[in-house]
Amino acid sequence: MAVYKSRRKDAVAQFVADARELRKATVRIVRKFPASYRYVTTNKLLEMAGEIYTNSLKGNGIYVHKDMSAQEYDLRRRYLMIAAANADALLGEITFCYELVDDGNNFFKNKEEYERTFQTWTTLANTALSRLRGILDSDKRRWAGYQKARQGKTQ
Repeated sequence: MAVYKSRRKDAVAQFVADARELRKATVRIVRKFPASYRYVTTNKLLEMAGEIYTNSLKGNGIYVHKDMSAQEYDLRRRYLMIAAANADALLGEITFCYELVDDGNNFFKNKEEYERTFQTWTTLANTALSRLRGILDSDKRRWAGYQKARQGKTQ
């Protein structure tokens, strides 16, 4: 049975693909920064983008299912929470970098290029963060439903 496009939900693992795209974009953008920014900001940006991606992969490797233990659920949640926290922090660092560039430390060709670059980068980070938060909420609802069903069986 076909589902209308407007009613389709994102693929469950789309958050991993978004995290990967964010990491790739971060690597590409950071390469445009001068070497003098390496210890000030770019190393931190690369580290955060890498952690978002790897923690998304780790969390995605643990599936939420009805026979899942509380420890497995907590581990998945912890990985995804770390990924979301890093995505939020990365957005703050992107804003910081934008302000540096906007204040005149410009190493882009022109204002339109860095405006477009930072807009794309911010959009990717916001998308990754919102999907991670969505997965966390979805997992919480599913886990609560499984726990409720499990308690109903034991009574």
